[in-house]
Amino acid sequence: MKMLRIKQTILLLMLGSCFPIISCNKEYINPSAASVPSVTTSVEGLMTLCAGLQRRFTIGRQSPLYCAPIGGGYSVYALYTINIGNTAEKELETGKGAVTQGNAVVTQLWAQCLLGKTEAEVVLSNLTVAADPADRVGLKAYASIFYALNLGTLAQFFEQIPLVKGENAAFSPRADALQKAIEALESVDADLATTSPSAKFLTKVPPGIDIKNTVKALLARYYNIQSMITGTYNAASGNKALAFAAAASQVIKSEFRFSAVNTNPLGEWNVTVNVFGAIDSTLGLRNGLAPVPAASDPRVGFYISRTGPTTFPLKGFAQVITTSYPVYLPGEMSLIIAENYARQSLFPQSKTALDAVRTKTTDIYGIGASQPAYSGAMTMPALLTDIYKQRRLEMFISGQELEDSRRFARPAPNVAGEERNRNFYLYPLIERDNNTNTPADPGI
Repeated sequence: MKMLRIKQTILLLMLGSCFPIISCNKEYINPSAASVPSVTTSVEGLMTLCAGLQRRFTIGRQSPLYCAPIGGGYSVYALYTINIGNTAEKELETGKGAVTQGNAVVTQLWAQCLLGKTEAEVVLSNLTVAADPADRVGLKAYASIFYALNLGTLAQFFEQIPLVKGENAAFSPRADALQKAIEALESVDADLATTSPSAKFLTKVPPGIDIKNTVKALLARYYNIQSMITGTYNAASGNKALAFAAAASQVIKSEFRFSAVNTNPLGEWNVTVNVFGAIDSTLGLRNGLAPVPAASDPRVGFYISRTGPTTFPLKGFAQVITTSYPVYLPGEMSLIIAENYARQSLFPQSKTALDAVRTKTTDIYGIGASQPAYSGAMTMPALLTDIYKQRRLEMFISGQELEDSRRFARPAPNVAGEERNRNFYLYPLIERDNNTNTPADPGI
């Protein structure tokens, strides 16, 4: 795939990567950037590259932080396109065959995640430049976080992913991509147990991300996905998810921060441009899962407002252009624990973790559920149904909705009571037109 035939110098475009990718065979050069040797042989250059990893992932409508939450939300009927002139979003809302190979959201999700992955690899391939162990672990940890976020995001939306650079690169199953993300995070988690990132490194990257807890939280997330990626529960992966979810702090924030200059893309396109809103106060939950009445669950009011009979702008982490966006939520960790205990038929333990979310009145982000303790059947299907419901309410527009819908075996497209409008995304034209190894698109 020619898009990933990017020379390492080009990866400096992290300082200005707010422009859409138009075709797969372009090379992107920042003429004001330093040369390759000055970047890959310089600790300061690698630290600057690290700062750019967050910028690519979070800034602009083309960023994964816009495309994944929007794609996930539309895929489970949670969002509504207010301005139908936004064709890409409207296609995702309709779903199924309406999503075209040229869809801008799908294209940018693919392109930016692959570019972000490649940029992270540049840092990880040049760690020996850092003589100071604390500098080195900072570089490794930050690059590993964004390497994992980019691969983990792709694995939730696409069946196969190219893991190597070069023309006509071969594709690998998404399980392989997820394993690569896990391996990178596992490696740096071990390093962080004995060495903390240097103060120098922390001044070079944007503030907000708690590195140690983010590594553990992402390991919990991706082991959780891995535990069911074949459709059959893998207890070894599930136990890893349990351990890392328990180890990730629920009282320390880890978040992407924004300013009036570098804005929250969800906030910008929700408030300033007014492109989309919630479908309604059900948040897209179907088949009896939506809270009744909606006001009985304060999470509905946390995530959305109502400005008209059919208009429900987003609040929460898309409320304004400077709103911070969490890398992970405390509730996500509790629900990962509840899910894996349920899949192992450890129902009392599952209920305890589930109730930690249902009954909380607030958390470090101000998200409260204020629900009674779980009183349903102590069976795997019943517990998993409520865990899925709580994930949708707790983690609205997190970008994990499509993966959750498949993992919990919710009704697929074109079956009775369908709850999602696609199973996987198709591969963008920028890939297909430049890589003869691009697989056939999934039907839906």
